[in-house]
Amino acid sequence: MKWNSIRTKVLGALCGCLVLGVGGIVILMHYSFERNSHVLATESVAGAQKLFTILEAREISKMTAVSEMLIVNPQVREAFVARDRERLLELTAPLYPELKSEGITNWMFHTAEPDMSVFLRLHNPGKFGDQLNRFIDKEVVRTHAIVTGNELAKAGFAVRILRPFYDAQANVTGYVEFGEELGQFIHTMKNQTGNDYGLLLSKKFVDRQFWADSSKVWKRRDNWDDNPNFVVADKTTDSDSIIRFAGDLASVPTEGEVLERFRQGDSVFVRGIFPIHDAAGNTVGAMFVVRDISSFYLSMWHTQNVLVGLTIAALALGGMLISGMLSGLVFRRLDHIIVVATRVVGGDYATEIQVDSDDEVGQFEQLFEQFRRVFVDVLAQVPAFQEQEKARSGAAGR
Repeated sequence: MKWNSIRTKVLGALCGCLVLGVGGIVILMHYSFERNSHVLATESVAGAQKLFTILEAREISKMTAVSEMLIVNPQVREAFVARDRERLLELTAPLYPELKSEGITNWMFHTAEPDMSVFLRLHNPGKFGDQLNRFIDKEVVRTHAIVTGNELAKAGFAVRILRPFYDAQANVTGYVEFGEELGQFIHTMKNQTGNDYGLLLSKKFVDRQFWADSSKVWKRRDNWDDNPNFVVADKTTDSDSIIRFAGDLASVPTEGEVLERFRQGDSVFVRGIFPIHDAAGNTVGAMFVVRDISSFYLSMWHTQNVLVGLTIAALALGGMLISGMLSGLVFRRLDHIIVVATRVVGGDYATEIQVDSDDEVGQFEQLFEQFRRVFVDVLAQVPAFQEQEKARSGAAGR
């Protein structure tokens, strides 16, 4: 096969179409995967943020209901008004285990202003007397109404509810507080979605020494130096490698953002993050979301392979069909014309071209056959013409 032949050029064009078709499918599938994986990651971040808000509202509602029952209990009210710590502990201590089983880990009674200090910690009765000066504490003093919201302490992040406690004359005699660690939320979220989560706390709001001390108390690894800007307060996976964020938590947009897609072994994941604000509106933490999209990735990969295979088969079959049609309709007939022309030049004037079609090649065959016959007729008259010339030359010589 000659490289400059029409057949070679046509086959080259068909092979080019095959390559372009396969390449187009691969590029299209890659674009589709990138787009769909980004959509999945965005949905995961938005869904996690919505679920977090729902859980937060549910726990606030639960703690509000508990506080409603507590403030109308006359025995508890009398013990608190009388500042009888032992009696107050005796009345409330049996209730604490049940509340703790429901996720309420913090339960405290506070004295009223101007002292505003911890009077009793149900979760740590031996520790009391420390002053309160956080945002929610100041808000409840200012409004004398129930105040709720997230708040970051020295080494913990909790959703809190703080409300006034009244005596029989409706005077504020102190405050009662309930709180639930936000770290518990992520395990509930994983059970509902199957995704992994990490609760990140900004180091700007966490006391270093308190973090180290609490790590010893809770027998956890001190991970303060793992990241420059935040600490991982809790996570739903044993792997630390999936939580990667190099930016400042304060820069995370309110609606959250998708970070990246990554592989770990045979699995494919997408990362996302959304901020968590405290009651004062500060971005003190963030929720890290990791979704396993391996099944989606394998499905896309399988679909891509099937489409590539089908494309190759279709283009190859189409190429073979087109090549066969061109060979039968064009190239074989042109080869026959070339053979006939070669024979005519060699002196074989008997071979004719049989015209079986009126297509473009058939019209060319017909014209060539007419030319061949004219050419043969002309060649047949050459000997007679030569004899006439010799006769004329002889007569002129005499």
